[in-house]
Amino acid sequence: MIEYLRQGLEFDNVIVIIFVGTNTPQVAYSRVYGPDVFRYVDDQYLSGAYLLDPIYDHHLRRGQPGLFRLLDVAPDQFRSSRYYKWYYGRIGISDEISVFLPLTQGLTITISMGKDSSSGTIFSAKAEENFRKHEPVIFSLLKAHWAALGEPAAQIARATSVTQNLRAEMENHYKVVLSARQAEVAFLILQGHSTPSIGLQLGVSPQTVKVFRKQLYHRCGICSQAELFALMMPLLGLVNPASRAF
Repeated sequence: MIEYLRQGLEFDNVIVIIFVGTNTPQVAYSRVYGPDVFRYVDDQYLSGAYLLDPIYDHHLRRGQPGLFRLLDVAPDQFRSSRYYKWYYGRIGISDEISVFLPLTQGLTITISMGKDSSSGTIFSAKAEENFRKHEPVIFSLLKAHWAALGEPAAQIARATSVTQNLRAEMENHYKVVLSARQAEVAFLILQGHSTPSIGLQLGVSPQTVKVFRKQLYHRCGICSQAELFALMMPLLGLVNPASRAF
């Protein structure tokens, strides 16, 4: 499959990740043709950083199948977010197109193809357009392959919400008590949402979001998104909903 995809789109790296509900994602395959851009996958992405990733969020929302550039499904300020700079900036991926295929039982297959310093380029509009012609074949092959495996339905962990767990860990580790709204605003900021976007997500006005953000920063004793990221990033591995399943 990977060789077939590379004939249609010249990428520098590729990774196949399977998402099942809120469980920790499973890396089914990865390959690099240059620098090891996946060197942080096990100890950072899978340990909790994936909770901030747009593809994971798209999976949770049961988004439509398709071929997506990373920024197609990302929050409006994702590229300027601390998470983007901390993860994508360090691994060196400059562009990414993902095959996104939701299946039954809350399961999603993704194949993310990236550009990095190997080529020093991004995917051209023409290359993307030509690759999209392969979409029906790609999805047919993936569906047939998954059906042929004959595996039992994946078990999906029952879980509490990320923000509920984040509130608990903030109190456990920092003795900081956040309201439900403050925790929601914090998580959306970490994902890369702007103030208007957070307002749309929560169904409140941008001015109300600013009030929650001010309260959040005051309660945490911080004054910037960078400080918020530094404070909460170490907790993400602990707020994984699947780890709280029973």
